Parts: sequence; C-alpha cells; structure tokens
Amino acid sequence: MSFPTDAWVEIGAATTPLFSKDGATIFHLRGAGLPQVWAMDADGGNARALSAHDEKVAMLRRAPTDDRLIWGIDAGGDERQQFIIAEPGAAPRPLTAAPHVMHDFGAWSPDGARIAYAANDSDEGRFDISVMDLATGTATRLLEGPGQISVAAWSADGARLLAVEDHSSTEQRLWLIDLATAAVAKVPHPEPARFAAVRFAADGGLMGLTDQGSDWMRLCRIDAANGAVGEVYAPAGRDVEAWSLAPEGGRLLATIENDRGYAVLRVGPPDGARPVVEGLPQGIVAELAWAPDGQRLAFCAQGPTAPPGLYLWQDGAVRPLVRPDPLAEAGIDPASFVAPVLVEWRSADGTAIPGWFFLPRGPAPAGGHPAVMWVHGGPASQTRANFRVDMQMLLDHGFAVLMPNIRGSTGYGRAYLLADEVGLRPACLDDIAAGHAWLAARPEIDAGRIGIMGQSYGGWAVLAALTLLPDLWQAAVNYYGIADFATLLERTGKWRAAHRAREYGAPGVDDALFDAISPLRHVDKAQAPLLVLHGDRDPRVPMFESDQFVEAMELRQKPVRYERLTYAGHGFIRPDHRRRVYAAVAEHFTIHLRGAD
Repeated sequence: MSFPTDAWVEIGAATTPLFSKDGATIFHLRGAGLPQVWAMDADGGNARALSAHDEKVAMLRRAPTDDRLIWGIDAGGDERQQFIIAEPGAAPRPLTAAPHVMHDFGAWSPDGARIAYAANDSDEGRFDISVMDLATGTATRLLEGPGQISVAAWSADGARLLAVEDHSSTEQRLWLIDLATAAVAKVPHPEPARFAAVRFAADGGLMGLTDQGSDWMRLCRIDAANGAVGEVYAPAGRDVEAWSLAPEGGRLLATIENDRGYAVLRVGPPDGARPVVEGLPQGIVAELAWAPDGQRLAFCAQGPTAPPGLYLWQDGAVRPLVRPDPLAEAGIDPASFVAPVLVEWRSADGTAIPGWFFLPRGPAPAGGHPAVMWVHGGPASQTRANFRVDMQMLLDHGFAVLMPNIRGSTGYGRAYLLADEVGLRPACLDDIAAGHAWLAARPEIDAGRIGIMGQSYGGWAVLAALTLLPDLWQAAVNYYGIADFATLLERTGKWRAAHRAREYGAPGVDDALFDAISPLRHVDKAQAPLLVLHGDRDPRVPMFESDQFVEAMELRQKPVRYERLTYAGHGFIRPDHRRRVYAAVAEHFTIHLRGAD
C-alpha cells in the first residue's frame, strides 16, 4: 500500500548552518517547502524560529563582527530577491524594497558596516555591483555590468572586492574592484575556464576552484596579476566542489570532492594528511561553516534515503545535530526508502553515460516493473546522490527509476561538460535513447511500460524525446521545459538570454539547429500521453513555452493535460503546489504505465 501523495510534502529539512560570533549558537534554515530562519544551541537544543515569511528563505549570512543576520526572499519564486536584516533583540526589517529588482547578496565588509551585492536595478538585462552603508541605507554603484556578475568576496583589509562574471556555463571571469577609486581590473586567464568559491587568501592573493589548465575543478592559488594557478589540492579524476579554511590561523582545511555524484569530505591540516570524514550518509555534503574557534565544523549532509540535516565535526569525529524527526509530520516509514546503484551504458558514438538506477521494494509484477527515466535540468548540472522526495514517491508507487547524467552534465570533467555545446546537442538524444535501451533490456523492467520526465532543460529533453523518439515512450511528464529555443531566447529574463545563447546557439546563426531540435516544430510526431506543469512567475522558462506546446498538442488532438500553477516560479516550492504536482504525476504514470496492474 503506497503512502498518500500529500504525505511526501511534509518531509522536513535543515540546511545552511552558520555559527554565532561566540560559537554558542547555530543559525540555519529549517522547514518543509518554505524553509525559515532558525537558531539553536550549538549542541542542537533550544531551537527557536527567527522568521515567519509566507515565502521561501533562499540565503542566510551573518555579519563578521556580531550576530546580525541578512537573509533573502522573493515573491512566489520570481527570483527577484529582497534582503531582510535582523539585529539581535529587534524585529527583522527590509533592507531593500524594490520588488521588480533581483538582488544577489555578495559579502559583508570586514567591519560589518557595509554590504556588497549585485542587482539589475538600472537595466533588467545587466547586473551592477553596489555597496550599501547599513547605517544610512545609502547604496553606491561601483561597476555597471557586464551581464551576469556577482560579488564573491571582500578583502580582509577592506580595500577590494572580488567579482565573478558568469559568462557561460563553461566560463567565468574574475574582476577586482578597488573601493577607494572604483577602478576595475580583470584577472587574466589564457583560456576559457570555470571558477567557483574564489576568495581572498590571508596573503591578499586569491584562492579558489578552477579547471584552468585541467579537465577537473581543483583548489588552486590564483595570481591576480597574471592569472597563473598553482594547485593546492587536486584529487585525480574528481572535481573539488567546495572548500573552507578554518579561522584562527587556518590550521585546518575542509574540502568536498565529487566522486561520481557522491560527496567526499576531508578535514585536516592544509599541508598534511586530511582523512575522509566517516559516519555520514552516503550522499551529499555541502555548506561548510567553521566555528569562530576553528575547531568545529558544521555542514549539511543528506543521502538518497536520508533527508537533509545538520552535522558537526570536531576532533576527527562527526555527529548529527539534534533536530525534530523530518518524517514525523509525513508519517512515512524511512525503511520504505530505496537507495540507487550507479550504472553506465554506451551511447551511439561509444560515449559512456552514467546514471542512477532505483528498483522498488518488493517483487516485480508479472512482466516487470513499469519505469520512469528522469532527466535533470541545467544542462550544466548533475543528478547526485541526494534525497529526492519525488523519486522516492515514484518508487513507493511501484515505478523503477533511471536518472541519467547525459553529456553536458557536470561532475565528469570539462570535456564531458562541453560535449553538448550548440551543434553537438542532438547527441544528447542518443544518450537518452541508449538509456532507454539499457533500461528495456533489464529483466526486472517491462520494456513496454517506460515513461520519461524532467524539468527545465530536462523538460526540453522530455519534449524532444516525445517528438523525436516517439516510439520509445508510453507516458511523459514535462516540468517547465523548453518547447522552442528561438522563443525561449526571445522571452527568457533579459539578464540571461546572452548567457543561454552561448550554450544553446544564437537566433539568426543557429536557426537550422533550432529547427532540428525544438520540440514544437515536430509536435506532429508525438504519441505518448503528456502531462505539463508550469508556474506563472517563472523567469527562466516563461510559461509561454508550455502554452504554445500544449496548444499545438490540442490542435492535433494529441493526449495532453496541462496544470498551470499560480504564484509559482522555476520550481514548485509551496506545499499546496507540491501536493497538486505530486498527485498529478502519480496519477498520470499510474494510468498510463501501470493501468490495471
């Protein structure tokens, strides 16, 4: 007997830990669906809520000098984030009040008197860098554009800002801003490269993650004058995805590396052996936060069968922090959760395609389990070993699940990431077709009952599979996917159109490619029943993409159901939306894949 779809909405999570200035308190985000700001003692006790918004709190930062907090909320997932500040003993109050503007928090000044951030207030298509004086609320614009740019760090001497321009999914650029003169200098790099988690080092130089000169993201020192990089930590055949140096002289270094989608946490001296931290869920580790004494490290960990929770490392040992049972409100037995296995198949050109494979608990029905392939968004993203409520719900309803990381995914090196750029994109469909063949050949699977679903770019993959590989699928679910690349680039948020065109192709240049791979132009071939879900406040893939595809299906009397969600963005966050979405997905696949089984 499956759990009700409503129950899955009630599973809670705890993320984003930050120590108080004295190390006695841990601030964090907690909740199911719309997480809020909480505080608790450093041992996990005495939890208390600090915010009560009817919106998701999306980020949380503490001042370097005291326990003032800044967090961000938008309106219905529209990504136009506003800042809220909470001073000890006072009610939270807004720092920004421009609901049409996107605000991206960057850094506190070392003395805690100012903040640096990016916002598209002067031109919707461009982010500028500004500094706000918190005492007066006065903002000073330092840099106009270019494009998508954000503040990464403020130097310890208070003299400089480090900014990162997100030029494309495969190239970021570093900029240094002198606060006294507003002079801007680009950090040179000899070739396109990715940069992430770059900060000022103790000596005033730069340190961060980059794949410059490598296929993999490594922790490197970066010379701001000439762009030269020197390795600090570079595990063979793996990306380093996060790092944090402890305060109090930096005697301890924590790094997280990506092992085929599993996270590996190491803690130890920067120039010595750093053992792997054991005792965590086999899954994902993120959000490293040192206590002020440099001896304790808090972080978030989760796995396919373990919802996100907070953990504490100290003296080589790790333990979970006390919190309410995340499943208490849901009434779901954790023994029902299923862990995946890593699998691999070969695409048409011989490329190895990795994926995660889940089988439902219990015996398969006669002929095998019905199955669903889930394709992630991005495409510069990766399906990881994290806790997926929606996948566990499908498993609980008797569906096997295959989650591929098709070419263009992160986590497998730069060459794999670049393998879907512009004119190479049709090969992604070969990866999906080969994944279907691998799935259909499994003895536990009913080859005649396989569906596909995905979100955003993965929604494009669903619609492309539905129209360009129509004989393979018995049902499809599209979350806010791309129907036509030309109309997407015309209507997506102005701040991201050029960024997306560098990966997808440009109108007027790549029209033949758009004609070949845009699902709307091949809708006549669609056969499988389709469920489409989209939010009306989505700034990335506007609802027009789904509107036009559904209209084309209906005109041709193709089987389609459309769920248009009001006050929803690029993702279904609100509990009422998730109840509706989960129920619709479970019903769609039950009718069209399980039938009377």
